[in-house]
Amino acid sequence: MNNDLLYRYFMGTVTPEEGMAVKQWVEASEDNRKAFFRERRMFDAMLLVGNEAPVVKRRPVLRRLGRAVLKVASVAALLFFAVLLYDSYTEKRDTFAVVSVPAGQRTHITLPDGTGVWLNARSEIRYSTSYNDSHRDVALEGEAYFSVAKNKELPFIVHTRNFDVKATGTVFNVQAYPETNDFEAALFEGGVDVSSHYAPGRVWHLTPGNKVSWHRRRLVVSAIGNEDSYQWRAGFISFRDERLDAILKQFEKSFGIRINIHNRSLFEHTYTGKFRQSDGVDYALRVLQRDINFRYSKDDEHESIDIY
Repeated sequence: MNNDLLYRYFMGTVTPEEGMAVKQWVEASEDNRKAFFRERRMFDAMLLVGNEAPVVKRRPVLRRLGRAVLKVASVAALLFFAVLLYDSYTEKRDTFAVVSVPAGQRTHITLPDGTGVWLNARSEIRYSTSYNDSHRDVALEGEAYFSVAKNKELPFIVHTRNFDVKATGTVFNVQAYPETNDFEAALFEGGVDVSSHYAPGRVWHLTPGNKVSWHRRRLVVSAIGNEDSYQWRAGFISFRDERLDAILKQFEKSFGIRINIHNRSLFEHTYTGKFRQSDGVDYALRVLQRDINFRYSKDDEHESIDIY
């Protein structure tokens, strides 16, 4: 693990992605965990004697200084006490709850503060066991619908790979699947502030009935339009003038199956409609065939469909 990243983590100046990377590295092995605490003790030693936080370029000098400091009995005793407190605190702070949903499924969870979260297929949410004590931060990959418990003193923040959504009490949907680099936040009640890692310091404030989307390398605010598309949590798959390739991508997510398109002329077709996920992918494809001329074959063993 890069020591510069660790020191920035100790100082609280990392991005959400960098913070997640450090935590995953610590949890990967006992050796990593020991190395983490060893570097943290050195960091704390520098703070105890009034030195600035370590950086990589000065690390050899700081290590020599740290060894000299630790020879002073009074400082050593204080450091020992601080390390004991830190070990106890860190083990609690760095414990995370992770909820993952596989393709073809969805689930509902309630966070410790009463916030309700619907997680869509192929989605994951992670939050610290200290959630609701001093912060209400969650990290999201995929899609989730939030009904946030009101708390004006403690904002609720959703961290995605490149964007953050901040609220105090509201209802909104966030879609941020990392493999596509797409992002969308749609607001139904209350208000949210959206910030981008691409434009530090700038904030997009949403009002109910609007959404912000990442489009052509910029965030664009627009009206939601079709609210049915957010009824996935009730088991519906809804479209309004959607291209067939976009519809089939939703089928892959909802039904947990891979779809290969061999006739690219089909991309020219659009469709409006609604299906129940419980009706199955065969039913949905047969309905689409009534308006769009294509044929398909299904391979149950490999959980894939080929469309011609």
